[in-house]
Amino acid sequence: MQNNATTLPSEQAMTVAAPKNPMGYTVAEVAKILGKHTNTIYAWTRDGGPLAAARQIGGTFYIPRRAVLALLDISNETPDLVTADGGEAT
Repeated sequence: MQNNATTLPSEQAMTVAAPKNPMGYTVAEVAKILGKHTNTIYAWTRDGGPLAAARQIGGTFYIPRRAVLALLDISNETPDLVTADGGEAT
């Protein structure tokens, strides 16, 4: 059964890559980063949810990087561990 808690165990947290789109992450990207189902991410974008900062443009939801970092308990000051093109940062 899927765990719908809004925090992640430390062993489940993944490295957060810089979004390829300046608008933020898509629902699919956030689901992969957080290890959750896309339906859970959509549910979290509703008012009062941990990803309520998401904005829909056309048929795509964009979730700000800061909202994802908050769920991972990583500061916005944390340097990215990978670059936007997927390579490792030096």
